[in-house]
Amino acid sequence: MADADAVKVPPAPGAGSWRQKIRLYSGLVLFAFAAAHLVNHALGLISIDAMEAMRNVRTAIWRSPPGTIALYGALLLHIYFALLKFVQRRGWRMTLWEAVQLVFGLAIPLLLLRHVLGTRMPHEIFGIDDNYAYALWAMWPAEAYRQGALILIVWVHGCVGIHFWLRMAPWYRRFVWLLNGLAVTVPVLAFAGFAVAGREARAEGLYTSPYKRDQIEFIVGAMDTALWACLFVVGVAVVYRLGRSVFDRFRPTVKVAYADGRTVTSEIGPTLLEISRSNGVPHASVCGGRARCSTCRVRVLEGLEALPEAGDAERKVLERVGAGANVRLACQVSPGSDVCVATLLPARQITVTDVAVQDKYLWGVEQTVAIMFADIRGFTALSEARLPYDVVFVLNQYLGQMSDAISDSGGYVDKFIGDGIMAIFGMERGAEEGARNALAAARAMSGVLSALNKSLAADLDKPLNIGIGIHTGPAILGRIGVGGASGATQRITALGDTVNTASRLESACKELTCQLVISETTVQVSGLSVAGGRPERIAVKGREEEVPILAFGRAVDMELEAPAEAEAAGSAAP
Repeated sequence: MADADAVKVPPAPGAGSWRQKIRLYSGLVLFAFAAAHLVNHALGLISIDAMEAMRNVRTAIWRSPPGTIALYGALLLHIYFALLKFVQRRGWRMTLWEAVQLVFGLAIPLLLLRHVLGTRMPHEIFGIDDNYAYALWAMWPAEAYRQGALILIVWVHGCVGIHFWLRMAPWYRRFVWLLNGLAVTVPVLAFAGFAVAGREARAEGLYTSPYKRDQIEFIVGAMDTALWACLFVVGVAVVYRLGRSVFDRFRPTVKVAYADGRTVTSEIGPTLLEISRSNGVPHASVCGGRARCSTCRVRVLEGLEALPEAGDAERKVLERVGAGANVRLACQVSPGSDVCVATLLPARQITVTDVAVQDKYLWGVEQTVAIMFADIRGFTALSEARLPYDVVFVLNQYLGQMSDAISDSGGYVDKFIGDGIMAIFGMERGAEEGARNALAAARAMSGVLSALNKSLAADLDKPLNIGIGIHTGPAILGRIGVGGASGATQRITALGDTVNTASRLESACKELTCQLVISETTVQVSGLSVAGGRPERIAVKGREEEVPILAFGRAVDMELEAPAEAEAAGSAAP
């Protein structure tokens, strides 16, 4: 059950902060506009009439009041939040594709405004029909190189953004070959169609200049003004960013210590991920610091209390992977004082495939669960007096029926240890339900044992007897051992003091001459009223104090009631 439940649904595309979502959705609007524009250009390989027919459809959409608001609103929002993200960056280290997207994004307005002012502005101000005959006359061949550069920059910038958006979706890798093909084919066909139609328009003289001299001067002046305005805005952003880098060197600093012994110093402001990258510390980050993949998460060993609280985007990701209270996303937390951290995932081995699995047990999680150990009493003596075939037959009958009882009660069979079973309860539904399910499973196993002894009476000299120990507490759950690249063939196991204590309770069944030993902690966590057992205290290796327990001669004699039911029964008694 838990094996199937361990695989989580990956984060929905668009997960992240509200700023990221606005930048994403505005970018999608612009990408849709650009894609339609390029497909329209590609129709020049057929005819100018075909280009014009599709253009009429496009302009009906994008030049309608809703379309205009959506298009230019998306353009302004996307530019604003892109510049905001740029000036807020604290480190210059980034992947090649992040750098390409950033540089191309800053260059787009410089080329795009000239194109807009040369097409739509004459239409809106002077009433010129900016159809394809006009556009080809205006842009071929003088604007051909600039148009080609605009096509390339806009398309690459958009495709990189789409890639970062979808790369963790489970279906993306299956269709990436198709998307890569479209990413290459669309701009190639667009420029080819533009070139073919441009030559045809010029050769046939389809258009003559509609402008008066003052109109040309106005448009050229508007283009120059827009260019300088763009350069000014981008320049201010770059100067501000460089200036802050210099200013930050004089601000208070923090020390970030890593579990491997490295210590680096950074100004206050950058995130932990930016600090790692700036100082050459390998740090996993599949999503590029967008609070989506969780691969940059760290365990904070010192200084946790001084860190700012997690925002909504970070908290949702941490909850999804079942992270502990001292785990944070390095891409979202900016330390204001000294801190010591341990990275949790190998920086150079994490792939998108690993993230897409979204199996929190693959990388380990700490949570409170109920652990059960069960073992056949005197099995060694039983096996020595029997043929191997008989031993295997009896053991398979026993293990098969006991594991069914555990699974039916909501438990997960961790492993078989000879004639013993280790099981985990509460992995997906919480500690309280896990403790209740473990107690219910113990009673069920006792009943199964009685039925099994009857069915095997002819094969056994004496009935089988078992010892069961149950303890509840925090444990580390993870896929341990050798497995495939995604760890899918590895079993989930539990580690820690809770496991050791449960094993000790099971072994105490022999010295206490009973079938079941449960810890008082399990009873408290379950919230049930448990009767029928005798209280004891036993010593556990590694613990200074003895552990209070309840011992039951037979697990099936354990009485379980919810507190409300117990009170009702007491009040009804004469």
